Amino acid sequence: MKNLLLTAVLLLAPVAAQAQTAGLLERANRVELPGLKLMSGEPVSAAPLSLKSGTYYIIEIESDGSAELALEGAAFFRAIWVNEVVINDIEIRPLGLDSFEFDDEGTIELSFIAIKPGKYALSVPGSTGDSQRVEITIE
Repeated sequence: MKNLLLTAVLLLAPVAAQAQTAGLLERANRVELPGLKLMSGEPVSAAPLSLKSGTYYIIEIESDGSAELALEGAAFFRAIWVNEVVINDIEIRPLGLDSFEFDDEGTIELSFIAIKPGKYALSVPGSTGDSQRVEITIE
């Protein structure tokens, strides 16, 4: 019995060592998404986004400053775990988000882990056009 237990421990030791070095936030698990653009009268995204639950994503949201524009999506923000929001090289680690608003030109880098599968959207508040939103699916 001791030999069987020792053999099991020796066989599982390399697996346990690998599990400790490959976490969700590791570079190997990171995916950079195509950026979102906020410009007066222009589409927010060229295509819908398809995400995989448990994957670490980074996305840049950029405004050209042509208008005061926001991007909201409370349901989406509740379906992800936000690692950080970077604005002007300042890293913010919030407990939750509801929206971003740009009063001028600038860029936000959002890093997160997709958690809850479903269909979501980020959209410009008050807009009705399909181009003023990006559909996001988490599988």
